[in-house]
Amino acid sequence: MLLMGGGAGFGTVTDIAARLLRAHAGLHIIALAGRDKSTLAALNDLAANYPGRLSPQGHTGQIERLMACADVIVTKPGGLTTSESLAIGLPMVVIAPIPGQEEHNANFLLERGAALKAFDLLTLEYRIHSLLANPAQLAEMRTKAYALGQPAAASRVLATILGAARC
Repeated sequence: MLLMGGGAGFGTVTDIAARLLRAHAGLHIIALAGRDKSTLAALNDLAANYPGRLSPQGHTGQIERLMACADVIVTKPGGLTTSESLAIGLPMVVIAPIPGQEEHNANFLLERGAALKAFDLLTLEYRIHSLLANPAQLAEMRTKAYALGQPAAASRVLATILGAARC
């Protein structure tokens, strides 16, 4: 599982990782701290209690590689994260969407079966348990996420812009 960001009602990335690691013995989490050195230190401390099950990461310019390693991502449904996840068919469990665009992204994903939503830590724990217990559901979500993805969208937008500039 790839874990990116906390949010209202969820606590920090470290809080979320600790709760999920305690609840699910077979779970391996790649947890992103971004540029927050104190979060990375806290994740490293937590990882010492769960050898081989928690891989803390600081800021990276290669998020697509971490996404490719994951079966599911737990994250806020921001635009870039959502589009990158869909481009590689990565199912999502969305948490704490900000009203507006993130909320619309979450609804879009939920309505199309590419994501589940967790409202709090208990619901998140349940969602992860459900997915781990039901690989067919996870596979179906992956198929739906991939079908929604537009991996070449940036190239098509650029071609459209450049084509319009020639007129």
